Amino acid sequence: MMVPIDPGGLWGAPAAAVIGGGLGWLLMTITGRWLAVYEAEMAAPGGVPSDSAPRPGWSIPIAGAIVAIVLWWWEVRAFGEMPLDEAGQPLLAEPMRVGGRLLAHLVLVWLLGAATWIDFRFRVIPDWITTPGAIAGLVATWLFPSILLPVATELPRPFATPIFAADVLGWAGPLAAFVADAGWNKHPPLAALAAALGMFSAWWYVCTASDDPFAPADAEGSADQAGHGAEDGTHPIRGASGVNVARLMLLAAGLIAVSAAGSVGGERFAALFTALVGIVVSGGIVWATRAGASVALGREAMGLGDVTLMAMVGAWLGWQACVLASFLGVLFGLVHGLAQMIRNRENELPFGPSLCAGTIAVIVGWRWAWASSAASFAQPGQLATVVVSVVAGTALTLSVWSRLGPSSRRIALAGMLILTLLLLVWILLLSGGAA
Repeated sequence: MMVPIDPGGLWGAPAAAVIGGGLGWLLMTITGRWLAVYEAEMAAPGGVPSDSAPRPGWSIPIAGAIVAIVLWWWEVRAFGEMPLDEAGQPLLAEPMRVGGRLLAHLVLVWLLGAATWIDFRFRVIPDWITTPGAIAGLVATWLFPSILLPVATELPRPFATPIFAADVLGWAGPLAAFVADAGWNKHPPLAALAAALGMFSAWWYVCTASDDPFAPADAEGSADQAGHGAEDGTHPIRGASGVNVARLMLLAAGLIAVSAAGSVGGERFAALFTALVGIVVSGGIVWATRAGASVALGREAMGLGDVTLMAMVGAWLGWQACVLASFLGVLFGLVHGLAQMIRNRENELPFGPSLCAGTIAVIVGWRWAWASSAASFAQPGQLATVVVSVVAGTALTLSVWSRLGPSSRRIALAGMLILTLLLLVWILLLSGGAA
């Protein structure tokens, strides 16, 4: 008889340390190598990274081990993410489900750490982080729906008061309850499958490349740039025809995989659908903010990497958590911007690290974040009004910002920070009143 393994046991701490240290070593090796190559390319096209470049040593693996132990204690040992029952105690869940969620969060934190490191250094978030990260999120969510963030669901009982049980947050509420009520146990409606295929296609078109996959290479032969072309001029990715074959293969494989998941149905397809909704909504909010800000400034205000970053996060956490992370990201960005302007008089800052910080804050503080905002998500009209107001307000603020001098910008940034805090307080008050 097999004895179930409890990741909350004391052995979980060293196991988490090993996993976190290993992820830290990968972060140091892969991301550090990419930074060195990118820096050499910027210095001289076709350049080779210097072996004498300073290396971070063991600081990153040690930091990764510490982060993993802290997350293990919070999520698995203390059940810090789990909602509370009527007695104020965390709802219990199967240990392996909680451990699987911890592992998923460690992978996501690794991806966020890589994006933050690179964005701080070069103001760019490369596709080699966000594209595999989003695909991994879709696959992991389909295989293990329990990695989604936990919520409580009410279980009715005949001739007795209902009880609360642990569930995960799907795109339209608690996942298991939605699947049972909507009849997605076997095969989802054709409209849901069509929507899933459309959402994957939208992510593929916007987030996987900055160019048209059907567009041929330049007449000069872009394959020959930076030594990436073969001797016969064939591009290693586009091929002899100049068509981005790899990207088209990704689209075909994704559509086949989503269709196969739809044929299976059940909670797994509902979880995959949740991840796809998370991709579209999360990326869409940042894309709309980017578009409005660019129109207001008359130039590109944010890189597409911020869009692909939040789309990736949506694949792991769903759209509700990413809306909260975006709000917190704006708050962290304002604080960071005000500090930098006071210290270094810097006017332009990367937004990606603030979004990453907001995401981690939502993961760690999920119990409080969802308890405070669940009522707002139950009123989609009110939530949409807040999101549209934030997007439009950002564009208007940046339009005024571009016309201000350095001193006025500090005052304006402080005012924006205060207004953002007031907006968050207002949302909490509305949530409390609705509850």
